[in-house]
Amino acid sequence: MDLPSGRKYLATDEWILRRMLECGVICRKDTPFKLKSGIMSHVYVFGRNDLTENPNLLREIGLKICRCLVPYLDGKRHHCLIGIPTAGDSLACAASLMSTVHADEMGYCRSMVLYRKMREVKKQHGAHQTWVDGKPTPDKHIYWKVDNVATDGASKLEADQKMIEDGYPPRTPCFILIDRQQGAVKRLEEAGFPTVVAYNLLDITYAYGEWGLWPKDTVKAVKDEIDAHQFK
Repeated sequence: MDLPSGRKYLATDEWILRRMLECGVICRKDTPFKLKSGIMSHVYVFGRNDLTENPNLLREIGLKICRCLVPYLDGKRHHCLIGIPTAGDSLACAASLMSTVHADEMGYCRSMVLYRKMREVKKQHGAHQTWVDGKPTPDKHIYWKVDNVATDGASKLEADQKMIEDGYPPRTPCFILIDRQQGAVKRLEEAGFPTVVAYNLLDITYAYGEWGLWPKDTVKAVKDEIDAHQFK
C-alpha cells in the first residue's frame, strides 16, 4: 500500500491500527470533537483507558515505540521515557516493559528503555517535591517526552519547562504516537526538539479507507481539516 507520506505499513502496523479502531483509540464522528488546541475535528485520538484496558494492544504499541527508538541509541546511554500526563504515561511504561521482553531480538541490553513518571500536579510534600520522579542523569540516559498525539505541540513545550524546572536538560526529544500533521512536528523541531512520529493521521485515514473500515472520502475530509488548521 502506497501511503500519502510514502511510508510503508508492516503486518504489525496493520494489526495495531485495526485494533486501535476496534478499541476506540481512534474515533470518527459526524459531530466534531473540540481539541485541546481549540479546533474542531471529526477524528479524535484517545489512548487512555482504551489502551490500559486492552493490554495486548498496549503491548504491541510498546514494542513499536522500542523499535522506533532503536536508531537513536548512542551506545553509551539508555533511553529513559517520560510520559506526558496522562495518555503518555502508559505508552512510556509499555515501551519500557517490552524492551526487556524483546531485548535479544533488538540486539541491545535488557535495560534498553527505562521509564519515569511525570505528575499532573507538582508534588508539594515528601522528600522530592518535583514534577518528575527521579533525578536527572543525562550522562546515563537519553530522555524522551512521550505522548499519544500532537496537534500544535503545546503540551510538549509545557512538559519541557517542567522538566527544566526539575534540572533536566532543555529541549529533550519527543516521541509522538500519532501526529495530526497540523504543524506540531515542524514547530517542535524548529524550537530544537528532535521529534519521532510512529503514525501520521492522514496515512491512518487512507489505510482505513483501503481496508474498508472508513469511507474513502474521509481522506479528503481529514486532509481539508489539516490544511485549514496549520499551527506555526
